[in-house]
Amino acid sequence: MKTKTLFCALALMATAFAVTAHAEARNYLHYKTTALRLADQASTIVTGRLVRVDDVKVAPGNRDAARFARKDNGQWQDGQDGVRREAVIRVSDVLKGSVAAGSELRVVSMRQLQFAAYDEDLRGGEALYFIAARQEDGRNVVLMDERGTISAPECNNNLAAGADFVRGYLAAPAKAAFLNKMMDAIDLKGGRLSVDACVELAWNHEDYSGAMTEEQRQRVLALARLSKPGSEERNELITAVGRHKPEGGFDALMEIMLGDHAWSTTSLASMSLEYIDRGAAIVRLLQEWDAATDNGVRTVIVRSLGLIRPKADHDGPELRNRTLQIVGSLLVAGTEKGLLREALIASRDLRSEGVHMAALKTLIDERAINGLSDVEVKGAVVALAAARKVIKGEGKNPDTVVVLAKDYLQALGNSDPVLKQVVDAAVKFPFTTLIAGADGLGH
Repeated sequence: MKTKTLFCALALMATAFAVTAHAEARNYLHYKTTALRLADQASTIVTGRLVRVDDVKVAPGNRDAARFARKDNGQWQDGQDGVRREAVIRVSDVLKGSVAAGSELRVVSMRQLQFAAYDEDLRGGEALYFIAARQEDGRNVVLMDERGTISAPECNNNLAAGADFVRGYLAAPAKAAFLNKMMDAIDLKGGRLSVDACVELAWNHEDYSGAMTEEQRQRVLALARLSKPGSEERNELITAVGRHKPEGGFDALMEIMLGDHAWSTTSLASMSLEYIDRGAAIVRLLQEWDAATDNGVRTVIVRSLGLIRPKADHDGPELRNRTLQIVGSLLVAGTEKGLLREALIASRDLRSEGVHMAALKTLIDERAINGLSDVEVKGAVVALAAARKVIKGEGKNPDTVVVLAKDYLQALGNSDPVLKQVVDAAVKFPFTTLIAGADGLGH
């Protein structure tokens, strides 16, 4: 199965990267390589079986060998000078293009892989292949390597359903006309078609929003509620709710977010709440804070406030100051560690100027006795480095950014070699230096 990729609100259009070296597509944009987008780009779409990879002798110095020099013992890429590897697909059905069923279709082997290095799902059975001629020489390639394939395991072992899905799309007069059938594919089982349909609704929403009825919007909302915590479908459907704004979507997003404490859920739900009503989202979060007793819920609220980042000139000083007060109250050593880490992240991201400086310095100064680990202390350093004031330049003079605790931080780095590296990085790049959150990951 191809690696599934998680999207987050802080990297909306991030390039997708596989996490293993074995036969995985890399460097693709998820929202541009759904089955529907690949169907648009492909000149040939077939179902077929990968039967072999042939080595074709060519002149030394060939481009494919140079581009895909051998790595990871040939498991990631396996270019060989004087050889062009060609994968051979025995075609069983043709969905698009002029090839014949029963024929053997040749494509340039993905990253010049030999047969044994292909994913087991491609070696072991039939798959859908999205194919186009490359510009440089007209030779057929599978679009975006493994991303341009859909195997039977990715269709819950029902490749015919995948083929019918693509065939139905090719017959549709427009993407919006395919909307109901696309929603039918969302079975919340984590398969390729289900995830791709969710991605379409979330990130290619412009193609559907104009034609979408309220009944269809409610269907998106119902699917989001039913989605499994931590699943790709949940991530994409949360985003889709914010894009399409069904009636009741605001309350549903808040309910999902407060009940699912994953960072990705908080991140994407916060973004979608902003799409629907930013001001109402901040007010609701502050109300939820007053009622919250569970540290997991409190962590989500602080994380969300840090992501939305109330601004005095946009949301009003009352909402801004209340947020700063909540975060500041948590910047003490006795706060539960996960919640403290989220408060440190929020303090950094809120651009809180000098409001939290005294509390952050106390956390750092008392590090030998307050029971904080290096993770929390380093987070406090980063948050303190983000305490800055912008002095507006007069006339044509540029603005000046003042690091409010610069002298303190420099002295800290000079006196503590363990903290010097994080001090130096945080002073230069305060808002991109990561702090480990409650999930243990850097944010």
